[in-house]
Amino acid sequence: MICSNHGDKLDFIPMVPKNIKMLTFTSNTLNNVTEKTFHNMTRSKITHLILAGNDIRYISRNTFREFTSLAYLDLSYNVIPVDLEIAFSNLRFVENGSLILNHMNITNKMNELFRYLDKKRIQTLSLAFNNLMYIDSCDWVNFPTLKTLNITGNELRNITFKCQTKVEIIHADFNNLVTFPNFCLDGDNSTDFNKTSVPNLISFSATNNMLKEIPPNVLKCMADLRELFITKNSFHEIELQSFYQLHTLELSSIFRYYRIIKPRSQSKILTASIEHLMLQNLSFRIVPTDLEIFKGLHRLRSLDLSYSNLPFSPMASKILFKPLSNLTKLTLQNVGWKSMPYNIFHMLPYLETLDLNSNNEINYLNWSHFRYPKYLKEINFSNNRIFLDGKIKVPSSVFSLKSLDMSNNSIFCTCDSLSFFEELVSNNVTIKNYPGAYICTGPRNMAGKSVADVKCKQQLETIVFTVIITVLFGFAFAVIAYKSRYRIRYLIHISRSRRSWKCRKKTSQPPVFDGFVIYSEPDKYWLLNNLLPFLENQHGYRLCIHDRDFQYGRLIVDNIVENMDNSRKIVLILSNSFVESPWCKYEVRLANERFLEYGPDSLISIKLEDISTSLMENTLKMLIKFTTHAVWSEHNKEEFYVRILDCFQEKNDNTNRNSLGRGETENPPSHAKNKKEERKVIKLTNLNKMNFDV
Repeated sequence: MICSNHGDKLDFIPMVPKNIKMLTFTSNTLNNVTEKTFHNMTRSKITHLILAGNDIRYISRNTFREFTSLAYLDLSYNVIPVDLEIAFSNLRFVENGSLILNHMNITNKMNELFRYLDKKRIQTLSLAFNNLMYIDSCDWVNFPTLKTLNITGNELRNITFKCQTKVEIIHADFNNLVTFPNFCLDGDNSTDFNKTSVPNLISFSATNNMLKEIPPNVLKCMADLRELFITKNSFHEIELQSFYQLHTLELSSIFRYYRIIKPRSQSKILTASIEHLMLQNLSFRIVPTDLEIFKGLHRLRSLDLSYSNLPFSPMASKILFKPLSNLTKLTLQNVGWKSMPYNIFHMLPYLETLDLNSNNEINYLNWSHFRYPKYLKEINFSNNRIFLDGKIKVPSSVFSLKSLDMSNNSIFCTCDSLSFFEELVSNNVTIKNYPGAYICTGPRNMAGKSVADVKCKQQLETIVFTVIITVLFGFAFAVIAYKSRYRIRYLIHISRSRRSWKCRKKTSQPPVFDGFVIYSEPDKYWLLNNLLPFLENQHGYRLCIHDRDFQYGRLIVDNIVENMDNSRKIVLILSNSFVESPWCKYEVRLANERFLEYGPDSLISIKLEDISTSLMENTLKMLIKFTTHAVWSEHNKEEFYVRILDCFQEKNDNTNRNSLGRGETENPPSHAKNKKEERKVIKLTNLNKMNFDV
């Protein structure tokens, strides 16, 4: 039964049905509470009694004597100036009792406040938002069944633990704590040092205090402590070994402004036992000690790095997140990323929740990379600069998605945009904050309006659809013929040139390089650590790498053309970054000319990862189709290297490769020189047509 905020401010409790077990009587006026106050109810049946905010000033000694089934009593928001302890004289709880005394201006010490209280069956005690200035575990040592103690919002500057108790959860947030509590009972000898005053403590919360340090040994005896919440404090010194064996840890602002004391034995901050971790407002440097902070945390399920300046480079992101293969929830709000770190998602196969809220520079979204987390259920892309023009489609591979938040982004409102959201809804995806927070930024006549205001006439759509189908059917044969003609012409050209390839191979001059490597900058690490050592160091081949072998002071196009001509083969290192690189696209066009001139044996393609065919140009597709290629795999390196070595070995060539130095080449005939110069001019012309900066 609930009687709350009565307009007439009742000064008595009205008649209560006999079968009522829970009574909430709040925000009324009961200045003096005695046994007679409850004469309109059957007190012996009441299990929950809430009397908060009734302006109670006095409670008599025998008030609760007839409440023999009471399990929960709340007297919060009543300022009782004197003799509060007398009110508890005849108060007795049944099993698992809860006593709530919040916002009561209590200043008494606990041992004085509860000296008349029967403490045997109390499991939860709350003294939040009072004026307690000191507390010690000896104050609740006579509460044998106490499990949860809430002392949030007092004036506490220190909490001591001199007596051993069985409390399991302590909330000490919003106090004035300056010293982190020492849970260990210091004995006269070292054998007693690890004895703890709270052996059952599993969770301790001290957020929003003034803690400045955590001494090295205060948590040494806390083998069962699993949850520690100490955000929003004033730490200037942290002993990293203090956090060992925790299950849940919430910290903030400890790496950005404060000095960290490294453990003597090792520099790890965390151990493999931790499962939930919040480290907000961190400052990462691009150094191994920072990037390997999560090394070994294979049990980590939830990670929050919001408001931190995370490294943006693909390699640094990969190192940072690689150990977290079992992560299910990742929160990265306002971390300063300018684009999506797509290279980390294949390392997080069990990810269920992704929160990238308020990364204001993210403006492009490629859904294809979200196919790796097979269990992704919830995504938050709100408050970014992602441009939605209606052409974006959620791939069928993200079949597990249940919730999506793309509010407060840029939306070009068309019927396609509306259909995008309608398709999500039809697939049982909840669109959060829709349509109120989905405001159009274009076209001009829709700017400032909601996506829901887009009007699409179904009849007009049907007519347009019918016309489009008719037109497509009419041109279908022409399109197929055009595509087939291109491929047929390509095959005919290859067939006619096959005989000339063999002749050139017999008469060609020894090259300077065995292979000219075309690669994108993100793949440089793989090249230098895998392919280069194998071919050059182990087998004596020489590759042309533009970072090492290009001549400084010359035009890039001259370097590319000359070194391609002086290479026996061209090696394409294919990846998603390769097909998106303007320079790689240009070099592929030159490689295509080499392919047409010298045949398929002159090219080798190495595939580092699955590549979306939609990103490939037709030239690259044809080169991959007609040339030898090898697929890189960490699990099958030997087969890969055997295939690469076979591609580099000359067939039907009995010439000793060491008989002629790599740099000793004969002068080509004059007509070859003229041809080379002619190709160089053509390629330079093509370069000038490209719309990117060198």
